[in-house]
Amino acid sequence: MLKDFSTVVRREGDLLVIRLADDRNKKYLSAGDVVELGFEDGRTITAKQRDKCYALMGEVNEWNGNDDLELTKHQLKDAFCHEKGIAVSFSLSNCSVTRANEFITFLIDFCIGWGIPFSSHLLDQVQEQYGWERICLKYKQCCICGKHADIAHVHAVGIGRNRDRISNVGNRVMPLCREHHQLQHRVGIKSFMKKFQVKGVQVTPEIQRELKIGNWHVSEEEDIIMTREDD
Repeated sequence: MLKDFSTVVRREGDLLVIRLADDRNKKYLSAGDVVELGFEDGRTITAKQRDKCYALMGEVNEWNGNDDLELTKHQLKDAFCHEKGIAVSFSLSNCSVTRANEFITFLIDFCIGWGIPFSSHLLDQVQEQYGWERICLKYKQCCICGKHADIAHVHAVGIGRNRDRISNVGNRVMPLCREHHQLQHRVGIKSFMKKFQVKGVQVTPEIQRELKIGNWHVSEEEDIIMTREDD
């Protein structure tokens, strides 16, 4: 996804006039298009966020054998800025709450993607983090225990419906291992979600294509390759 750090030229009620930083990007926009806006709300990183950042970077530092937390921090911040298209680095002493949350999500994604284990204490912390379930979904990892996960539906597909022909967009799904998926069916979805404090991830067209669930193949004109799912 392309990003453009635009400048707000004028505001009239809920109407904004912006100037693109790169004029070449105007070819991607038309009147009526939906765009995503990000906001810095002025709040600075909290002590809890800072502790979480350093705990996650500590796990990476131990895993990669750097034995130098400052070096690991520098490498991870550089990788984050490169991924996000951020030209100027940031400080964990006074960055915004929004930037801190983005960096924590990046660190969690990095750890899961590279198979870096979390300590039990840190696992409890990161499971509270916004975006945890989405990252687990990306890597097919159970959001409760970390084992290999299937895709569990928060909304029932329904008897007799062909789940490879329906759209899952707008529904919610969760990455659950076989044990927790079966538990979900035994106790009921509401009790399960309350017990484990999970909310599910709302499926977008991008997530449907990524997971290859539902009728994603219709628009892609590809063969059906279904992610294993339980009823």
